[in-house]
Amino acid sequence: MSRIQIAMLCMASLASLQCLHAADGDVFGGYSITRMKPANGENSATMNGWNSSVTAYLGHRLGFTADFAGFYGAATGDYATSTGSTFHADNTNIRQYSFMGGPQFRIFNTRRIETSVRALFGGAYGYVPGGAGNLADQTTFAALIGSNFDVKISRRISMRFSPGLYLTQFGQDETQKNLRFSVGPVFHFGGER
Repeated sequence: MSRIQIAMLCMASLASLQCLHAADGDVFGGYSITRMKPANGENSATMNGWNSSVTAYLGHRLGFTADFAGFYGAATGDYATSTGSTFHADNTNIRQYSFMGGPQFRIFNTRRIETSVRALFGGAYGYVPGGAGNLADQTTFAALIGSNFDVKISRRISMRFSPGLYLTQFGQDETQKNLRFSVGPVFHFGGER
């Protein structure tokens, strides 16, 4: 999925929130960090990037979240090419983008703190460039099981802290289990605040 397609999907999600006049929803955007193992048997690389999400609540507690993220880092290691040969790369720039959606359940909402849990499913695109072509250019399954802790700054703005277990299947369908942490402002719309 290209950056343009991701941007258009984000704008369409925001536009759909405007149609929910009386409904409750929020828009989040911030910094995110995770890890990625570019190939089977290779060391993990720490990746920094961005995370954005849009949530529309169907009732007081149950909502649906669309989540998008982009991560960037560098990795060193030996990679197998499509021809079967091995290629060694030092500090190779790697990228990963995820696009997921799923239910979010608000646990409690007080004057100062709001918490929720979520289970998101979708895909992730990983890219590792190589000398004679791309070493990895793969789209795979992705899931995120996590929570949100929103500390309210004002009636419509909070600071979100969002830890979670991030699952992908890069390499030879090897499930990777990594922590993902995001932090940044969240803007609340509609509903009683």
